[in-house]
Amino acid sequence: MNTKKHFKLYKSGKNWCVMAIAMLAVTLGGAGVASADSNSNVETSVTTAQQAIIENNNTSQETQIKEPAADVTQAAESATLSQTSQNPSATTTDIKVDNKVSATPAPSPVQPRNTQEEKKTGWVKEDQGWTYYKEDGTTGTGRSYSYLPTITAQGQGTGHNWYLTENGVVLSGVQKWADTYYDFDPNTYLRVDNNYVQSQWGDWYMFGQDGRIATKVYQWAGSYYYFDPSTYLRVDNDYRQAQWGDWYLFGNDGRILSGVQRWADTYYYFDPSTYLRVDNDYRQAQWGDWYLFGNDGRIQTGVHRWAGSVYYFDPVTYLKVTNGWREGLYFGADGRLENGGFSTRAINWFLQREGKITYSMYGSRTGADGTADCSGSVTMALRTAGASRPEIIYSTETLHNYLKNNGYYLAYEGKGHATVQYGDVIIWGKKAASLGGNGHTMIVTGSGNNPTVISTCYLTEGEKGTAIQEVNYDWYWELDNEPYQYVYRLSDPARA
Repeated sequence: MNTKKHFKLYKSGKNWCVMAIAMLAVTLGGAGVASADSNSNVETSVTTAQQAIIENNNTSQETQIKEPAADVTQAAESATLSQTSQNPSATTTDIKVDNKVSATPAPSPVQPRNTQEEKKTGWVKEDQGWTYYKEDGTTGTGRSYSYLPTITAQGQGTGHNWYLTENGVVLSGVQKWADTYYDFDPNTYLRVDNNYVQSQWGDWYMFGQDGRIATKVYQWAGSYYYFDPSTYLRVDNDYRQAQWGDWYLFGNDGRILSGVQRWADTYYYFDPSTYLRVDNDYRQAQWGDWYLFGNDGRIQTGVHRWAGSVYYFDPVTYLKVTNGWREGLYFGADGRLENGGFSTRAINWFLQREGKITYSMYGSRTGADGTADCSGSVTMALRTAGASRPEIIYSTETLHNYLKNNGYYLAYEGKGHATVQYGDVIIWGKKAASLGGNGHTMIVTGSGNNPTVISTCYLTEGEKGTAIQEVNYDWYWELDNEPYQYVYRLSDPARA
């Protein structure tokens, strides 16, 4: 850049002055880009101008600084604009001319950058879901069930509700809380009560009236269901114990069952009012037919006693047989046994003394003194039915010959399972090893799929008046470790 020197004379009163101040400002304004030669010229201009002013001041004490001529002011403004255009990034500087401030416009103020994000409060929709921010802009930590403003599709609504959150993020679906599980609706995020819902992983669960996941028996949609205490899943087609102790059968769709139902390869009857299994009763099925159910609840086949009479139930249809022969016995028009009087009389000896006999091997053994044992009771029952007068009160060792002498034959001997019939006499314990507590004897009161036997026994451990018991034969035999046994049967089951 070439530096030019301009001098202008003007008259102040009687004195002439040299005007170089405005050009000095221009020269200083461009000092940042001047060469070394230019700086030398600037110094010369400043020195010359200062010298002229000093000389003038020395010439007259009356000299005063007046307003610069118009062309001097315009020259200063022109110089300022020229400097700005040559270096637009430079900061504009006010230029003083004769103690006046030029009219150079001030730059626009720079707005400060907002270095802090706007604080979040209330419900905010974020990538991880609706998140609740407290008034201080923070979220909760951990899992919490809190009373918070209501969430709507647009965010915060009116009122408050309870929500489960994890680090402030609202949760939905099946969630663990307070040592159990709850379900929260995926749309409203509210707790689900008294409903059967599908979880986020696909399984279905029942949630109770207090929202907690249901276990065991639960009433819902007009029926009862059972939910496994370990998996919480609905149990289908199974027989389960309720939380209050009773047992119920649940079907293929989980609903509790009543009426005649198939379970574990047989049939049972469940009361339509209580849903409990019916034992030892004759009931009408939902399709109208009647069936007998035993003391273990199973449907009966073969010969069975019911309501003081003996009947026979077909092993295929389970229906009562009328006007027919079965197992050497005849059943009449109403299904009752019409012959077989000998066996019936022997069994009746026991039935007539139920609740009256206490077990003992050291008293009369026949019930004469209110005590009896197994072999003494069978001896007296056979004698009452019409057998010959016994020579002694027989034991399990000596009873074999008495039976053979009174029309019985050995139908089975061994340690395996025996198929028994109404009126059979059974002796447990191998000969020569069955005395005392090593042997037992009884009379069969039923046949078929659930045969029963009656005897004077120690099942109640000597409790007074309870020695005579009628029980399921298979169960009893297994309870006694499946002893070696002899089965004696009448040659004429219809013996009068």
